Amino acid sequence: MIIFNGCYGPLLEEYLTFKKSLGYSMANRYHWRDIDNFLQDHTASSKTIGINEYQFDEWYKLRPNETSRNQYERAIRMKRFSCFLLAKGYKSFIPVNIKTYKKEFVPYVFSTEEISKLFKAADSMKSKHSNGSKELASIIFRLLYSTGLRISELLSLELEHLKLYEEIPHLIITNTKNKQNRLVVLSNSGLIILQTFLGQRSSGQSNFVFITNKGSSISSGLVYEWFREVLEIAGIHHRGRNYGPCVHSIRHSFAVHSLYSMSKKGLDLYYCLPILSNFLGHKNIESTDMYVRLTAEIYPDLLSKMSKINKLIVPEVLNEKYN
Repeated sequence: MIIFNGCYGPLLEEYLTFKKSLGYSMANRYHWRDIDNFLQDHTASSKTIGINEYQFDEWYKLRPNETSRNQYERAIRMKRFSCFLLAKGYKSFIPVNIKTYKKEFVPYVFSTEEISKLFKAADSMKSKHSNGSKELASIIFRLLYSTGLRISELLSLELEHLKLYEEIPHLIITNTKNKQNRLVVLSNSGLIILQTFLGQRSSGQSNFVFITNKGSSISSGLVYEWFREVLEIAGIHHRGRNYGPCVHSIRHSFAVHSLYSMSKKGLDLYYCLPILSNFLGHKNIESTDMYVRLTAEIYPDLLSKMSKINKLIVPEVLNEKYN
């Protein structure tokens, strides 16, 4: 294991332990040894604890052959650690302006009004032929929103995966991105949708839940075709590649709206993160972090409700001026 030998070593270990207790993996200790070595070389005295503005500016300088993304991530790591030191009672500089790197993809999040329009448009979908299956669009899009499933996970559901009459109705998700099965609890509305659908479901040899009137399984490509048609009917503009919305935007919307709902009920966003992370089937909590930022950007009224320690641990969500 990588050992921290500098004067900040014990504090770095304490910080990493704290972050792990919140569900972060913090597996790459090389990043933190880099900080330990830097602070050891740029600290006048081992008794002087706390990062000053000069130290941060030196750390923030672009390194040879370094991408803007790596520079940004280095700066954020140092800023978070500096916030931790401040919370511990040390005088430590907190930078305000950290220029973000340009991202090619920004998740699209539907508003609740757009979700309603989406469902209404899907309800109007009718197949031109008796062997069509467009009517499934209404059910599929509603279930994607109420469960947060990936489209591949939903379409891979087989009848045996539906546990609708258990004490806690749920789905067993097997075709997952991270190769780890999980259970997804159904809301009351999701349960009613599935129960109603199964009573009307076309018979066939397939064990897949979602099948066409001919008995064949539904493909993700077909769902994407329906989605574009639904967007047009709903009057929701498609902004182009990498801007959305796309079918996966329904999952993004589920996550953000769920966090907002939990916060409005008085729950702390970061205590909710491990729950949401497991529900979404993320391999680690870092993958879920993005939704806190999106929730804070879309619902700025939540910022004042986040706990003091969370403000210090994830400061760029709260007080960073994006350029």
